[in-house]
Amino acid sequence: MDYAIKANKISKQYNKKRIINNLSFTIPKNSITLIKGQNGVGKSITLKLLANLISPSQGKINRTSTLSYTPDAFPKNIKLSVDAYLNYIFQFHNTKSNPLNRKYLESLIEQFNLSSFLNTPLTELSKGSLQKVNIIQCLLNNAEILIFDEPFSGLDYTTEHAFINYLSELSTDKTIILTAHNHIIENSIVTHVLNLNTNQFATVQNNQNLELKQILIPNKKNEFPKDIQQYIYDLVQDNDNVSAIKVLKTNSNHLIKSLIDHNYEIIEVKDL
Repeated sequence: MDYAIKANKISKQYNKKRIINNLSFTIPKNSITLIKGQNGVGKSITLKLLANLISPSQGKINRTSTLSYTPDAFPKNIKLSVDAYLNYIFQFHNTKSNPLNRKYLESLIEQFNLSSFLNTPLTELSKGSLQKVNIIQCLLNNAEILIFDEPFSGLDYTTEHAFINYLSELSTDKTIILTAHNHIIENSIVTHVLNLNTNQFATVQNNQNLELKQILIPNKKNEFPKDIQQYIYDLVQDNDNVSAIKVLKTNSNHLIKSLIDHNYEIIEVKDL
């Protein structure tokens, strides 16, 4: 079959309130699908339905592959170190039918910059570091369908953009489904969008000809605030103490306002 998940007229009701109503869509294999919509529309519930964690009140969901799910928040009461927890997850998924290479775990730890935190208890990690552990445990399942609920929440800019690139690489042989408040995702790696505001499932047009602006500002040692990070399409810091921020034209006014609100000096703004 050429699809990973097919939903047919699914609905979900909680306490006599219908959250998902008569929703149908087909997610192709090796695609990256963004589930979007306003708060409270049912994005997390939809992910749980797709992950088979809950059942629809009506309708049917067909899945053709193994799947792994990442919740939007990591449990706060696990009293293990990062190393002990990830090794436990590794051993759990390392079976005869699904053998894993330990170098894969080591590469993920290095990629997400967790090497210096291996002996740190999970209860002492920052939100961003916990989210990295959360993502790694999903990837260790080695499933063909990866489902992420707000995976970028808490991540710093560098990790966020590295993970975006990694998701793009993974989609060559895996299907990825996620929710995200990051404005860049939909305009970079996403191939399909499920809009729960309209119940529409659509293919995203090729993003090779994106209209971008470049904004030059003096280099800053500190991380950008989140309301600035969400609009950054790319960032280049040169040796002249200047940072070149690339932003989608549609987001440029929002970014400029956020930069001004945070007292950043704007050297130049130009079209690319």
